[in-house]
Amino acid sequence: MGNASVIAHMNGNPRELNQSASSTTERFFTTDGTVPVYCPLPTAAQLGGPNRGAMFRVRAYGTVSTAASLTYRTRLYYGTSITAADNTLIVDSGAVTVATTTTNWMTEATICWDGNSNIMNGRGWASIANTTSGAATGLFNAVTSADPDADATRGFIMSAEYGTGNVGNTARLLGIDIVL
Repeated sequence: MGNASVIAHMNGNPRELNQSASSTTERFFTTDGTVPVYCPLPTAAQLGGPNRGAMFRVRAYGTVSTAASLTYRTRLYYGTSITAADNTLIVDSGAVTVATTTTNWMTEATICWDGNSNIMNGRGWASIANTTSGAATGLFNAVTSADPDADATRGFIMSAEYGTGNVGNTARLLGIDIVL
């Protein structure tokens, strides 16, 4: 990856998402079902200092297994809650059909943070089973209040959702990193 420097990693060991036979609910990757795994926004000093700015990439990746051909989607948020509405949606993969298989998924956002206004914006994309979405689109929402020194508990979190429930559906989050 050249001279890229990883400056933040996810804060915990995520458990597997195993959605029951009837569940099609968006679920966040957590350590215990209630505490989301997140990658904290680095400090202002790590991002170039207050009244400055920085461009960085957020990378999340994992695996998905399906017991039938169905749709799967991932979403990257900025926040700390397992309630989607409490977070800011950054990248949505959209629903992608996954055949009965185990495959990889990844999401990446290139974000510009302004140390004066504490606004983050940029662009992002996602890939599930080699199907890429959003490659030329901006972030779903700009983050209008991202002060890394005032709220160290906020960061980037991932969710997953199946279009059809099946007891054999499983998803794993293998990592979330922030790279300069």
